[in-house]
Amino acid sequence: MKSAIKDPPRRPVAGQVAPLPQTGQSAIQPRASLGFTLVEAVVALAILSIGIFVIVEATARCLAVIRVSRNYQTARAVLDRGEGEFPLQPTNTVSANVVQETELAPGYTFARELEAVDGEAKLYMVTTRVAWSETGQASAEEVVSYLYFPNEE
Repeated sequence: MKSAIKDPPRRPVAGQVAPLPQTGQSAIQPRASLGFTLVEAVVALAILSIGIFVIVEATARCLAVIRVSRNYQTARAVLDRGEGEFPLQPTNTVSANVVQETELAPGYTFARELEAVDGEAKLYMVTTRVAWSETGQASAEEVVSYLYFPNEE
């Protein structure tokens, strides 16, 4: 009795003739895959390098955003500290509330100016400014508010 399972086709050994294909088989044998072709390797390398470039660029942008955020957070802390050390007092004179540029943190200066509002008696525009410089580029955070001095003479 013959088995229903077919034996796999055998490859010819040197000096032998290949057997003819059976019904349903092609006469052309597929090339054995021994590795990647040069084109496949170049395409894979190109895709890999594009992916690495995107990751490096995204990381650089994230670090820049973190640096800017840190600077503004430090500026807000300096602003809070300056307001605590040099509070606005409506009972003081206008000149007593002006603060010249003062360094409250390394590289960060705090300043406050008061300017009379045109047409309004005893009303002043208060400009509080924190400035810093990083890599030669000056930056600042500024808060503008209004203050009424009822006791001004």
